[in-house]
Amino acid sequence: MTSTRSVSTSTVIVLATLAALGVASYGYAEFAGWNADAAGAAARYTARFSFLWFVAAWSASALATLWPGGWRGVMLRRRRALGLGFAAAHFVHLAALLIAVLVFASQPSAKTVYGGGAGYVFVALMALTSNDWSVRTLGPRNWKLLHTLGALTIAVIFAVSYLGRLEDKAWLAIPALTLLGGAVLLKLAASIKKRAPLTA
Repeated sequence: MTSTRSVSTSTVIVLATLAALGVASYGYAEFAGWNADAAGAAARYTARFSFLWFVAAWSASALATLWPGGWRGVMLRRRRALGLGFAAAHFVHLAALLIAVLVFASQPSAKTVYGGGAGYVFVALMALTSNDWSVRTLGPRNWKLLHTLGALTIAVIFAVSYLGRLEDKAWLAIPALTLLGGAVLLKLAASIKKRAPLTA
């Protein structure tokens, strides 16, 4: 059973990585190859792709709490794989971003450098501790604290990023912020549902 889970998780990571590379390749193809515009597009598109993985992983527990069973239960059981899929896709985004900055001299804002840097620290820590050994070593409480704080930090970074695009790219920012806000509401509703039996 452990082997099956491991293979399934590995498959998800590989698929997420390949899909993100495909998204990056589309960005380069759209702007006719190896140039600054194409590198910027690859970085933007891979960020949007990894965002969808993050929302899915972040919402899995709340969805399963509010509506147990069915595909929500599958998402909950595969939440670790979804989270690692997000990490894989987001590191492809990092590679695309580094190419834009280091090869084509794109100038990222200080917000992108420091905020994104902090986000990647948490993505790396969460990915490295997404295993049973880390849960035992850190202890369930410390492990949960790390992953809760990390996920909140990443959610805030995405929120700030999309809020900054409301004026010039409302068509992108509004759906993204709606998804993120919906995930927050789901988590609040799930928390209330969990506490209800205790208060009763």
